[in-house]
Amino acid sequence: MNIFQRSLQLFFSAAVASTLLAAPSYAQEFGDVVIKRGTVDDDLYLAGGQVDLYATVNGDVVVAGGQLHLEGDVAADVIAAGGKIDLRGRVGDDARIAGGDVRVSSAVGDDLVAAGGRIHLSPVASIGGRAWLSGGEVRVDGQVAVQLRASGGRVVITGSVDGDVEVWADEIIIGQTAVIAGKLHYRSAKAASIADGARIGGGVVHTPVDVDIRPLIAGAMFAMLALLISLIITAVVLYLLFPGYSLRVSRSVGDEPWPSLLTGLAVFAGVPLLIAILFSTAVGVWLALILLALYLVMLLAGYFIGALFIGNAGLGMLRRDEAGKAVRAAAMSVAMIALAIVNLVPLLGSLLNWAVLLAGLGALSRQLYKSRKPGRTELSN
Repeated sequence: MNIFQRSLQLFFSAAVASTLLAAPSYAQEFGDVVIKRGTVDDDLYLAGGQVDLYATVNGDVVVAGGQLHLEGDVAADVIAAGGKIDLRGRVGDDARIAGGDVRVSSAVGDDLVAAGGRIHLSPVASIGGRAWLSGGEVRVDGQVAVQLRASGGRVVITGSVDGDVEVWADEIIIGQTAVIAGKLHYRSAKAASIADGARIGGGVVHTPVDVDIRPLIAGAMFAMLALLISLIITAVVLYLLFPGYSLRVSRSVGDEPWPSLLTGLAVFAGVPLLIAILFSTAVGVWLALILLALYLVMLLAGYFIGALFIGNAGLGMLRRDEAGKAVRAAAMSVAMIALAIVNLVPLLGSLLNWAVLLAGLGALSRQLYKSRKPGRTELSN
C-alpha cells in the first residue's frame, strides 16, 4: 500500500460520522457496522466503520465509512467515500467514488468518477457513459461505452472503450485484449507498452512530458494534507478562544440558512469591489489594505463557522447536543475532513464547499453587525 493510499484511508476513516450531514432521519443509519437489506423507496444515507449494502434502493445512495461493500441495486446515483470500496450492485445513473482502494464490478448506467489510491474496473464492470479515473494505480479490465480519461502513476487497460481514451501517467500498459474504438492520446515521459493484439481504431498520439508525475502526485497529496492540518489547527484554536460566540454564530446558520447564504454571497462579491475602488483612490490605499486583510480573515472564519455548524449537526444526529468544547472541536475537525473528501467529487463537492463558506461568512457578518448594538459585544461565552 503506497503513501497516497494510506493518506486517503486515513481521511475516509476519520470522516465517517460527518459525511451524511442533512440526511432525513428515516433514511439514514450510523454505527460501527451497518448492514442494510430489503427495499428502500427513497434516498438512503449510511455511515459506519463497515457498511454492507444488500438492499434495493429506489433513489440515491450516499455512503461513507472505512470499508464499504455495496452489492444492492441502486436506481439513481451513488456517492461513496471510504477506505476500501467494493461496488458490485447495479447503479442506474452516475457513480462518484473516492477511496483508498476502489473496485467496480457492476454496471453503471451513466458516468463514473472515481479517485483514490487504487482504482480497478473489473472484467464484469460496464460503464454506460464516460469514466474519469484518477489514482496511484488505475486498471481498466471492463467496458466503457463513451469515453475514458485516466491519470495516475500506472495505468493498465485490457478492457474495451467505445470512444476515445486520454491517459496521463508515468507508466501506461495497453494489454493484448484491449479494444479502443476511438483514438488513444496519452501523455507520459516514456512510450506506452502496447501489446500486439491490442486494437486501437483511431490511432495513437503520444505527447511526451519530461516530468515524472508520481512525485507530483505525492507532493500534491502531502501539500493538501499539510494545508488541511493547518486549517484544522487554526479553526480549533479560534473556536477554543471564542467558544460561546462561535457556537451562537454557527447555530444561526441553521436558524436562518437563506439569509446567511445571501448575506455571505453579498459580502463575498461586494467587499472585493469596495477594495478595488479604494485602491483606485490615492487616499484609500491603506484602508484598502486593512480591509483586504480583514476580508481574508473573514473568509477563513466563515468557513470555520460553516464547518462548526456541520459538526454540531452531526453531534445532534448522534444525540450529543450537550457535548463539551473538546467534543465540538473534534466534530468540527471531522467535518472539515469530510468537506475535503466531498470536494473530490466534481462540481457537487465544490458547490457544497462554497455553500458552507458562504453560509458561515453570512452568519458571521450578520452576527458582527448585530453585535454593534449595545449589550452584544460578548465574544468568548
